[in-house]
Amino acid sequence: MALKVAIQKSKEVALWREYKDDDGKVLAEFKIRGDGYKPYRVALERANNQIASKGFEVSEAGIGDKLFHELLIEAAACHLIADWKGIEFDENGKITAQTCTAETATKLLSMGDIGVAVWVFVKTQAQSIQQEADAYEADILGKSTTSIDTTALNGTPKKRVKSTKGQV
Repeated sequence: MALKVAIQKSKEVALWREYKDDDGKVLAEFKIRGDGYKPYRVALERANNQIASKGFEVSEAGIGDKLFHELLIEAAACHLIADWKGIEFDENGKITAQTCTAETATKLLSMGDIGVAVWVFVKTQAQSIQQEADAYEADILGKSTTSIDTTALNGTPKKRVKSTKGQV
């Protein structure tokens, strides 16, 4: 008799999605991870903790502190965007193709209106990708059955017994 355990190599889910303009023209492609990606979830927890740890003393706010939405944008840029195609930056009239790094992704999502639009796109797609992956996993694994039989031998549910432990 042996207990067999399947070792999972990776639970990362990432798919290529097209970013289109209002006319349907593809402007860029992003390889986006599902929003269940653990480093992304950790980054969100850290953002919440950072905000909570600063307290409500507004007089102590410093120039180096980030706004909550800036932390959320950075988390998405660093962890949800795995790669991209077709991204160019126009800096002082000089257009350069950019490779996907945490720094360039953060820069992209921090750029005015287009950055917010891309951030919303990435977040929406990440959620959709994760939902698809979760549904697929549920279909493959099926519903788990309870490991504890709560019925008595005659088929009726067992009654709960009140404990007097700890009562005086």
